[in-house]
Amino acid sequence: MHKLLLTVPDKFLQGLDCILLTNEAGLRRKDRVGKVWSRKRKAPKSRILGRYHGRSRSSLPYIELRVDKIVRGLSTVPLRIAFLRELWLGNVLFHEVGHHIHNTIRPEHAEREDVADSWAGKLNANFIRKKYWYVSPFLVLVSKVYNFMKRKHWIEG
Repeated sequence: MHKLLLTVPDKFLQGLDCILLTNEAGLRRKDRVGKVWSRKRKAPKSRILGRYHGRSRSSLPYIELRVDKIVRGLSTVPLRIAFLRELWLGNVLFHEVGHHIHNTIRPEHAEREDVADSWAGKLNANFIRKKYWYVSPFLVLVSKVYNFMKRKHWIEG
């Protein structure tokens, strides 16, 4: 987690109180059951991997990550490969950091989840560029092959 946060510029983390790592069993029933609005639809709270809690009168903004759910999303093979594990965890973390950036630093007039996804992509790319620079040529090749296969309709995506 610390390795991921080191690649995020300090100005984007300014004002963020903490990142809370929790599991679903440690949450109140109110936080586990019910629905939240996401992309103009209601999504069950049981499918949430992380949440951004904005500033309130009594607390600073913070990020909550449900580690048990994030790990459950991985199969056993990627869990053993540090690069894939960090990429998966980083995607969730950077998505929530994207919500913080959108709320406090760079507000945009677009769907909140789309903005957070965009920031997650930028921050994940920055992480790969800084920590796994030697993997970049391989990822570019895989991306070109994937896009070619999508254009030819060999795969759905």
